[in-house]
Amino acid sequence: MSLAALSAQTIDGHVCSIDAEGKHIPLPGAVVYFSDTRQAVSANSEGVFRIKRTPSVKTAWLVASYLGFENDSVLVEGDGQVEFALVESGAQLIGATVMARQRGTYFSRMAPQKVEVISKAGLMKMACCNLSESFENSATVTVGFTDAVSGAKQVQLLGLSGIYSQMLDENIPTMRGLAGAFGWSYTPGPWLESIQISKGASSVLNGYESVSGQINLEFKQPHNSDQLFVNLYGDESQRFEANLTAAGKIAPKLYAGLLLHASTENAEHDSNRDGFMDTPKTKLINAYNRWYYENPELRLESRTGLRFLYETREGGQHSGMANHLYKSGIENKNFNISNKTGFSVGQREGQSLGIINSFTYHRQDSDFGMKYFGGSQSSYYGNILFSSHIANTSHKYTVGASLAYDNYETNYSDRLPSNDTPLTSLNRTETVPGIFAQYTYSYLEKFMLILGARSDYNSRYGWLFTPRANLKYNFTDNVIARVSAGRGYRSPDAIADNIGLMASSRNFDAAAIKGLGVEKAWNYGGNLTFYLPFYGDRKITLSADYFRTDFQNQMVADMERNPRNIFFYDLAGKSYANAWQIDLSFEAFEGFDIFAAFRYNDAKITLSDGAAKYLLEKPLTSRYRGLLNLSYATRFKKWVVDFTAQLNGPARLPSMNGYSTDRRESPVFPVYFAQLTKNTKRFDVYLGCENIFDFRQNDPIINPQNPFADDFDSSIIWGPLMGRRIYAGIRLRIGEL
Repeated sequence: MSLAALSAQTIDGHVCSIDAEGKHIPLPGAVVYFSDTRQAVSANSEGVFRIKRTPSVKTAWLVASYLGFENDSVLVEGDGQVEFALVESGAQLIGATVMARQRGTYFSRMAPQKVEVISKAGLMKMACCNLSESFENSATVTVGFTDAVSGAKQVQLLGLSGIYSQMLDENIPTMRGLAGAFGWSYTPGPWLESIQISKGASSVLNGYESVSGQINLEFKQPHNSDQLFVNLYGDESQRFEANLTAAGKIAPKLYAGLLLHASTENAEHDSNRDGFMDTPKTKLINAYNRWYYENPELRLESRTGLRFLYETREGGQHSGMANHLYKSGIENKNFNISNKTGFSVGQREGQSLGIINSFTYHRQDSDFGMKYFGGSQSSYYGNILFSSHIANTSHKYTVGASLAYDNYETNYSDRLPSNDTPLTSLNRTETVPGIFAQYTYSYLEKFMLILGARSDYNSRYGWLFTPRANLKYNFTDNVIARVSAGRGYRSPDAIADNIGLMASSRNFDAAAIKGLGVEKAWNYGGNLTFYLPFYGDRKITLSADYFRTDFQNQMVADMERNPRNIFFYDLAGKSYANAWQIDLSFEAFEGFDIFAAFRYNDAKITLSDGAAKYLLEKPLTSRYRGLLNLSYATRFKKWVVDFTAQLNGPARLPSMNGYSTDRRESPVFPVYFAQLTKNTKRFDVYLGCENIFDFRQNDPIINPQNPFADDFDSSIIWGPLMGRRIYAGIRLRIGEL
């Protein structure tokens, strides 16, 4: 039930439902009536209605009703506009259950930005053991290893490293600083409800750190999840995982949820026989306790989470080596507690106050041969938001204030005789108070404009001003255009951002790290989405977009000036990334979905030795990527077959001879995936294969026989390190369905 304060005698409105893609579907013929009279009207073919009220009675409940949907009510105090979004009742009609089949990947029709949604169905297309393995069906995000020793993963969005994408845990910033180095492996896929990937300038409400876009994670909720869900996974490389989620109502207005994860990989694989394990041995324990409180009388809801993580990684040379000298030992501990509380303020519909608090402690200790990097990060994030509207709900605004605090106590050392860097403190503290405002104008579903700005004072870098704008216009119901522009900032963390470079003999200039400036960039671009008639009521979704990121300052990690060192310095020239992408999706026939995409990147950065500047293609950035996903489900999804093919384009390899004009590139290579799933009401079994044709980068390490030599390097990674992997698993659901 929703509340509205509307003032006049004529009510105009719209009745619709919302499908899995976020599209508003009109409900023609829906009945709208006042609860205390027989006065009623029917919505037209577009779901639009107009009803008049006798002025002798000031307030009354207006009700919308449609067969197969729950009724909804609005308290009317005069005239104005109102929109009903009815929810399917789920009732069985004539012995048949109405079921909707959720697509694995789709694009939101309503969002003002280009938002790609990976749904729960999409997360089940492959094993998706963790977040880093959840993007194999996405052309937008690319995932790869940072090095051939630690097993750390990195992503790329719009031709840029994932450090320029703001990570959100249900709109709370997460995976920042030390936690970002290995954080892509810390979110189990079975915990997730969906992943939303938005490109380009985003909302100012969550801070200034988004440069290329945002990736928001939606977890299973305590109040609408399975009472008990179990997922067990194992593969031929002896990687085993167990996930358990439980949820239930423990008081009239209080729900609790528990998400548990444990995984281990203890085998030593060396497929190319270079003496180094292909992936490290790992052990991970992850627990997430969630609480949800809702009080309709007070118009209040609150969400609280407590999360703990402990992980160990052991990589490097395996036990079969005679000398068995080079070892990598990594330990991570993470604790987070957060709360989001929102409640209605005043009598206006949609007028609310939201308060967010989050505290994170992360401890990392990492040894790479004779190098060490580690320490702790203590972070606090607070945000208070007030939302309301001007005159009517077409003009909305949100204002608020935020506070971010980060305290890093970290150290770096290098005991290699040729480097001999003693334990060096890299401590720093940042305090960032800020204020922001965002205005949204919308006209039905045809037009939406969002203008936002925030001003923050960073204790290290001074005042930072962040303007952003997003516009969406529906030329027709089947042609949608979006444009966006905005600025983003980021505090660099040289070693954590480039953790893969630790797995080399290169010397780091620790003194230069301390003097780096804030990273800042403009991002702008646009998108056109077409919904083209196919046959019957099916449509083809065709989407094309272009985004450009221009850096005004950037931390440069220069590994090409000479092969013995890593030079960190502020940008002294141009750095930009252009990204073009086209996506095509449709249902060819009942149960058979096709999704195809192609992305092209043009990313360049200026490297400098102080005397000259060189604008070069960004190394280890794939120039293009093609994707094809075929998914077939029998009736009621009793059997599901998924097949994915990737074509990965070449990437420039960094020069080992200074800023050489000699061009070395990685090869073009395909990777294939397949999975077969048998579903029942409560029990699923799946069998799959990753990297079906066993493609891998055969020699990812330079001079592996002499890991303490000056030229040892395992950070030049452009392809898969593991070959074919066959896996199997089960899913079990207990409780009401």
